[in-house]
This record gives sequence, structure tokens and C-alpha cells, in this order.
Amino acid sequence: MVEDKINSNESEGAFNDFIEDRIDEMVDEILNDGNFDHFGDRNSDIIVDANDIIPPTFTYGDEGGGQGQGPGQEGGGKIKFGVPYKRFMELIASKLRLPDLSKEGNGKIKEISYAYKTFGPTGILLDKKRTFKRALRTSIATGSYVPQEDKWDVEIRRKDRRFKIPERVENPKYKAVVFYMGDISYSTFGERLEMEKRLVNFIQSWLDFNYGTNNVEHRFIVHDMDAYEVQQDEFYQVSNIGGTKASIAFDLVYQLAFHDYSVSSTNFYAFYFGDGEVFGNDSKEITEILTESMCPVFNRIGITEVLPGRWSRLNQDLSKNFSHHPKVRLSKIQSNSQTIDVIKALFGEYK
Repeated sequence: MVEDKINSNESEGAFNDFIEDRIDEMVDEILNDGNFDHFGDRNSDIIVDANDIIPPTFTYGDEGGGQGQGPGQEGGGKIKFGVPYKRFMELIASKLRLPDLSKEGNGKIKEISYAYKTFGPTGILLDKKRTFKRALRTSIATGSYVPQEDKWDVEIRRKDRRFKIPERVENPKYKAVVFYMGDISYSTFGERLEMEKRLVNFIQSWLDFNYGTNNVEHRFIVHDMDAYEVQQDEFYQVSNIGGTKASIAFDLVYQLAFHDYSVSSTNFYAFYFGDGEVFGNDSKEITEILTESMCPVFNRIGITEVLPGRWSRLNQDLSKNFSHHPKVRLSKIQSNSQTIDVIKALFGEYK
């Protein structure tokens, strides 16, 4: 078997390309499996294991000189790649063709600051450096500062004073609030919860990536026959009360958005997960809340039926009004392999 060798002058670029190809393959595998457990802590490196890699063998120096084996074990082994979080999310976004969400809120929120870009003869904050320079020039011109003649006086006159003039600067500041709604009735358990965890994990990572971690607040709402806010770890706990009314969760989310934030200057997102079983006028009430209250102020509202059964009809009812709505996205998931399809449905552009 002829073994390709790479001269040391070109080994770095070639091996980097080799690593990039392997990382690209790993991302494809993650997307195909719908497994985002690699995320770990957001904003930390993503550790990706690559098995059975045989790195290229490098030849160092001129031909005939000493030779060395590249990193790794001959015959294949395992190498861990630390992929920067931002790089990883960029690859995910590129492959899924996901849009830049921050553009949805562009200009909505301004972070006000003041920069001292101009200076004038009046003001409050004296610029000592500029004032001294002007006074020195004036003193030289009037003859009070002539070092050769042992004259060292620098007179600061009123006209020499220069003050810093603050200038108002407005920069876009992306503030997003995300509400996650979950049905915790007795029919929601086991595999269904694991699917929800994967979806929520990606949504959190995706929005943090778009807006910046410190600019996103994540809030969790659960419901059976009542709706209330919980901590994230409580979001996946199951109640055994039975019965469910999803519309109260949507109403609570709107009330929280309206009362806790400035509606005109906040980017709102809401995502609902449940089995899709609704009773009575629940679908009608959700439609009214979405149409009259949430759609006018929310950037995106996603509703996902997780392992829907024969009695699931929430998305079917809502599709009458929101089948191709620019803000409301409807989806369903039956297995982890459909995770990517749901992500595309929630965030991708309509064709």
C-alpha cells in the first residue's frame, strides 16, 4: 500500500482541511440523528469524538531527513475535536438554511450611550489635554512661554478652554424573551418528554446564538387544567391529574409578556409542546389569543405536537387559520429522526 506523505511546508493547511472535513461529517451525523446532546453548556466548545481516524503521515524537513508520524495512532483511533460553539452553530445554520433571527428585531431595541466625539468652547466636562495644548500655543504666541528666555508661564484664558460635548449614540440591542409551554397532563411522559428536551435544547441554543446569551431570557410554563410558571428542570415533570386545557397557557404567556416587558421593545418567542389532544372550545380560544393578542407582538410562535395520537387535533384545528402564517408555525414529531424537520418548520423560511 502506497502511503501519501505531506511535506511539512504544506502539512498544516492540509491537516486543517482534513479536520474540517471530519467535523463537517460529524455535524451531518448529528443532524441526521437529531441528537443535540453534544451542545453541552452553551457558549462552550462542542466536543466531537471521531472514531477510526487515520491522520496523514507528515514528512518533516527536506527529503531524506527525519520523518515523523502525525497525531493519532497508526491504524486508526479516536480523536476529540473541540469545535467553538459559534463555529458549530454557524455550521448547523448553514446546513439547515436557518435565517438570522436578530434581523426580525433589527432596530426595535436601542442601547443608548454617549460618546465624546466633538469638543467646544462651552460645556461641563473640561478636556484638560486639549485645553492645555491651546493655552500653550497662545502663551507661545503672546511671549509668556519662552523657555530660551527662562519664561515658563502658560496662561489659560477663557477662549483656550475646550469642553467635551457628549453625543447621543444609538446601537441596536437585541433583547429576546422566550416562553416554553408544556402539557404535563397524564398523557405526557417518557419518550415524549425526551423529544421535548431535545427540541427545547436546540431552541435555547439557537436563540442564544442569534441574540447573544446575555440578551435572551428563557421562561417555562406548564399546564394541565391550570397554567403556571416553573423552573426549567420542573418543565419536564409529569402531573397525574388528568385533563388538559392548553389555551390557559397561551393566555398566561401573553399576560406575562404584556405586564413584565415593554411590548414595543422586546422580541418575543413562544413554543408550545403537547400531544395535541384538546377538548371543547380550547382550539377556538387559542386561535383567538393568537390572532388578537400574541401575533401582533410576537416574532415567532411554534406549536409542536409530540407523539400525537388518534385524538390529537390541535394543529388540525389551528391550520384553518395559520397554515402559512408568517409568525405561527405548526409541526409534529413522531421520532427523534424528525427533530431536524421540526427545527426547519419552526425557524426556516416558507418556500
